[in-house]
Amino acid sequence: MMYRLFVLISILLVTAVTSHAQVLIIGGEAGQDCYRAVKFNPAPGTRHERICTDAIASGALDRVNLAGTLINRGIIRMRMGDFGPALEDYARAERMTPHSGALHLNKGAALIGIGDYDAALVSLNRALELETQEPYAAHYNIGVAHEYLGQAAPAYESYQAALELKPDWSLPTRALERFTVERE
Repeated sequence: MMYRLFVLISILLVTAVTSHAQVLIIGGEAGQDCYRAVKFNPAPGTRHERICTDAIASGALDRVNLAGTLINRGIIRMRMGDFGPALEDYARAERMTPHSGALHLNKGAALIGIGDYDAALVSLNRALELETQEPYAAHYNIGVAHEYLGQAAPAYESYQAALELKPDWSLPTRALERFTVERE
């Protein structure tokens, strides 16, 4: 049975892109402060970014925790709409920990933020390959990228996958409301 999908309304602004996967920092108080700044502040500001910057500059973090702190600062920057600096943080972290699902999930979200949807799909699919702890967010962002590319069927399927993984999440529910399914 074939389905055709039609988008009912225009695509939401980039603010619908999610960035959830903060990285827990085990060693170093400064790195832990950065982690808390990301985890407990969904709308962080420059004060939160400074906490992470200070932790990075301290020299007290080992390689893994430094990469995690870079990812966390990237999340803060992304939430502030600073996608370029966020991508710089993710690039630095990727050189240290290239097999981080959280890294690729957030990098994909930032790539959506700058409009590089094809690269975002590569990064988000890599996050799934690496078994990110938040696959629902990866699927949702894959849906966003496909929708921006005008690819309604894979967008719909990705939003469905996100909703199946996290049934109480409102973002994929709202995204799916933009579609109608007609049988041919």
